[in-house]
Amino acid sequence: MKTTWLTGCFLFLASALCYGADAGVVTILDGNARVLRGATWYKVVEGARVQDGDLIEASDRAQVQIELATGPTVNFVGPASLLAVTSGSREGSKAAPAELYLPQGWVKVAAKPPGVALRVRTASGAFSAADAVAVVHAENDAIEVFVETGSGRMLEPGKSGADGAAHDLKSGEFALRATDRPFATAGAAPQKFVGALPRHFRDPLPSRATHYQVARVQLSVDRPISYAEAEPWLNGPYRRTFIRRLQPRLSDPDFRAPVMAKLQAYPEWQVVLAPPEAPSKVEPPKVEPPKAPEKTEPKFRWPFGGDSKR
Repeated sequence: MKTTWLTGCFLFLASALCYGADAGVVTILDGNARVLRGATWYKVVEGARVQDGDLIEASDRAQVQIELATGPTVNFVGPASLLAVTSGSREGSKAAPAELYLPQGWVKVAAKPPGVALRVRTASGAFSAADAVAVVHAENDAIEVFVETGSGRMLEPGKSGADGAAHDLKSGEFALRATDRPFATAGAAPQKFVGALPRHFRDPLPSRATHYQVARVQLSVDRPISYAEAEPWLNGPYRRTFIRRLQPRLSDPDFRAPVMAKLQAYPEWQVVLAPPEAPSKVEPPKVEPPKAPEKTEPKFRWPFGGDSKR
């Protein structure tokens, strides 16, 4: 059976100082999935630790559940893309929401105190909650949210990547925000939404993190990421991060060639791939050492056969 791999799914971005820290664990895997760590794909198995900077990709109809170390649980179904920007609070730092970026697809999230809040961001808006179970569905031009229990908040996109207007949502409410229509809510999810809902989303998300508290699973290497797989991220909202992260792939001719064909689209790499020519060195004119003055014969000669004075 041919597996259709889709771009993207789960990325934990953090600062260089905390890159690689464990952010959670894969507790359910039904189907095939792989993780991009650095610039290399690895095969995912249950019990695998999710680290800051990881990008997890699920195959078509695969189910992947990740239980974050900060509390929230996330379950998504392929085909889907889910990008996590931060894993939340860290020792010695102020608590911050665990943030996910969902270009398109389905995800069910569960956040409850005392865990850190969870935020799901899309191109059309964001949903944030600290005590709620909710389903988020994103398309290229719309976001739909159904709050199963608890309460949350829908955030419209603002200018320059900031959050715009906020709308409170409570248990049982459905919200829709699309680029071609205003924000709207309803007292129940519409039949179209319910009919398309992944079947297992109707049940509570199980907690299985305790099964993997001690055992650590080694991931097996698959292969480096290709340019075709990287291109959507290199030109997406997290471009700067992927430009830095994937620059080592430029040493591979198969990756470098398509980049060179579109070099104007990657000004950050132009210095690496097409450095400006160094100005030619102009040698200074040679300066000859001054010549010693020539000795001249005296015009007057002594008449007694000598040239020198007595």
